Amino acid sequence: MRSKLKGLARVAACAATTLAASRCTSSRNGEHAADAAPLAIDTVWTPQSRPADIAAWAQHRCRGREECLERALISVIDPAGVDKAMAALKILAERDPAVAREGHVYAHGIGIAAYRDPETVGVQFGKCTTDFQSGCYHGVIQGYFADTRGGDAGVSKARLDGLCAPYRSADKRWLQFQCAHGIGHGLMAVESHDLLRSLDSCDLLGDDFEKQSCWGGAFMENVVNATAPHHMAVTRVADVGEAGEHAGHDMAGMAGHDMPVMAHDPSAKAAPAAQPAAGGDDGHPMAGMDHHGMGHDGGETFKALDDHDPLYPCDIVKEHHRHACYLMQTSAILFRNNGDFRDAAAKCQLAPADMRQTCFVSLGRDANSWGRGSQQRAVQYCLQAPPEGQPYCVVGIVKNVVDVTADYRDGLRFCRLVPDNSKPACYHAVGQQIAILDDTREGREHACGSAAHGYVAECRRGAGLPLVPTD
Repeated sequence: MRSKLKGLARVAACAATTLAASRCTSSRNGEHAADAAPLAIDTVWTPQSRPADIAAWAQHRCRGREECLERALISVIDPAGVDKAMAALKILAERDPAVAREGHVYAHGIGIAAYRDPETVGVQFGKCTTDFQSGCYHGVIQGYFADTRGGDAGVSKARLDGLCAPYRSADKRWLQFQCAHGIGHGLMAVESHDLLRSLDSCDLLGDDFEKQSCWGGAFMENVVNATAPHHMAVTRVADVGEAGEHAGHDMAGMAGHDMPVMAHDPSAKAAPAAQPAAGGDDGHPMAGMDHHGMGHDGGETFKALDDHDPLYPCDIVKEHHRHACYLMQTSAILFRNNGDFRDAAAKCQLAPADMRQTCFVSLGRDANSWGRGSQQRAVQYCLQAPPEGQPYCVVGIVKNVVDVTADYRDGLRFCRLVPDNSKPACYHAVGQQIAILDDTREGREHACGSAAHGYVAECRRGAGLPLVPTD
């Protein structure tokens, strides 16, 4: 496993510098990895450079070629900074829908390339931005696990707990989530994409919030790696093989992630948190095996998905992991049925009774992805679910809407679009996101005060505030 990860760490480090292309090579079949090398810099970039100029340069040089574009963005990290690379990516995404669709993937690549060493992982993490569903944050953490100086040795309670320690405070809850979510992705690479081992490693984390966030990252990586193995330049490394890094979150039906979503009461009469209970995909080479199959190197490999079981692996994971699993499961279902939301909703109804609502929340997150920027279309997808599932589906949409921008106002605007039967659940969900984004009572009061008339109380309930403001 360490030899596989060396390839990823080597290319990520090479792509993050201005080394000549001839110094970046791949080891499989003796091929030269020119496509993984950084773009030659013909312009001097500095921390004072304008992102618009960087974007124009990259657009002119690459003319839509994705590998070239990623190399161009990565090549400016050292001279100009991670923030300038991310800002340039944002401009490019506004100009090109294809870049926008892959924005989270590009951001992951920038984060991986920005990583330097275990000692400075926190510094590099802090330079990322929330754009593109915080992909840069996840990439830095993945870079840590890809680095053999911190990766394999990092799977211990002490080292895992140390990674997110700088963000373990109420005012940094959002960053804490991004960090722990990235750990889930990274552990999947370290564990050769064995989901069960990765989840057990997540369980080493001492903080419950981080533990749940890590589970979500692992389940997301399990689905993405199986359904959309599309690796950008810094992660397209021949000798990484099946343990390759992150695939495209924003491929069809796979946009975004969610905070650890708890159970939601669509009537908004109560908001109990769901407590963890006590204790082969199409075209994939491992499809149709039992839980474990033989990998390409002859070793035992975990089967990510099962063509014949729409609820796998949620029906074989430990009970306290099921909630996080069902929050991702419709992405696998929609991958198989080519986006048939009515069928996916029917599959959610096959889930255990205590997981059906969670499955519908997953359906909503995917609806926002398949909507391709049209929130009205996303709502229409949710309307294909049975009436009892629609409010939960809307919760999935709005949580993802806020996740993408880290701006509660986007969620409040969305809630105005949904049918009346789903509005209470929608505003309650935005309130929950507000509670994560702002740890101050004053900030939460102000945010929920801008909810639509008649739904302020639902937002306040979700935000953990008294239903009626008190002096």
